[in-house]
Amino acid sequence: MAQDIAYQSSIGRSNVAVSESRPLPVVLTALTGTALTRSTVTMTGVSAPLVAADTTRRVVIVCSARANGEAAFDPTGGTCALDAGIPLSGGDTVQITGKEAQSAMTQFGTNGQLLTVYTGA
Repeated sequence: MAQDIAYQSSIGRSNVAVSESRPLPVVLTALTGTALTRSTVTMTGVSAPLVAADTTRRVVIVCSARANGEAAFDPTGGTCALDAGIPLSGGDTVQITGKEAQSAMTQFGTNGQLLTVYTGA
């Protein structure tokens, strides 16, 4: 199999222009040009708001940088807990786009832990 991969790689070395019809191996989204706003949320050990509902929002990106704290968030805005939410370990990033990004969201995590949240309309 390693020979197959090397063979395919050596054949595909010609220059090809990148476009929507010939994209790089990544997911293209319609969010190009979206201005992002950065905020920081300090968790208190109880379920609390992460972002308010916003019908114009197109993207929410939640980042947890702290390696020794536990965190979770609920993209539906319900009461959040570590076992009742999307878990975030240190270094995790979650991106929510489209209609789902418009709802209110809540968070729960270790007291004093920070989450960085980027939102864009």
